[in-house]
Amino acid sequence: MVYVKYLLSATEIVIEKHQNYIKQTYSNRCNILGANGIQTLSIPIIKLHNQKQLIGLVRINYEENWQKQHWLAFQSAFGKSAFWFHYKDYFEEFYLKNKYEYLFDFNNDLLKLVIKLLKVEKQINFTDSFRPVYNNTLDLRAFFDAKNRCLAEDTDAKKLKKYLQVFTEKFPFQSNLSILDLLMNQGTQSTNILLND
Repeated sequence: MVYVKYLLSATEIVIEKHQNYIKQTYSNRCNILGANGIQTLSIPIIKLHNQKQLIGLVRINYEENWQKQHWLAFQSAFGKSAFWFHYKDYFEEFYLKNKYEYLFDFNNDLLKLVIKLLKVEKQINFTDSFRPVYNNTLDLRAFFDAKNRCLAEDTDAKKLKKYLQVFTEKFPFQSNLSILDLLMNQGTQSTNILLND
């Protein structure tokens, strides 16, 4: 959720398309809160052994039926949420209908949908080449690490406004889950929650 909060706060969004793919980032995973606690969902990719590959060229692996597994996990986690039936049809396309070749395309179409559902006008741009440093720019390329979350990300996550989650009776509030958790539980109030600390 912190990632989306930064995007909504930005005056210009530029997504890196030309750096090498880095393992253990959020580019192919998300966390949701299920009946047994936090669950990590990962999209399998086709690995090129001993070769680096640009993030924009990473292919999704469909040897296992991860789409169905993720969708069942979403149904279990959000099926009783206030906005599941309002939003579920938008996300079915990504998990039950379409097969994307590239992870980058999957992520960007999903991000465009999320921004649309949050009712925010934001244009997404992409880098045309790799630059190690961007001057006068908030560069978040190394900020989000799924395995080794930095202190700043955890601090930002703790600042997020708390809201009612599906499994509140079993678990304390879990911050910085997938943006789907916020959407499914808070619907049209999601943008206000993200932008008002």
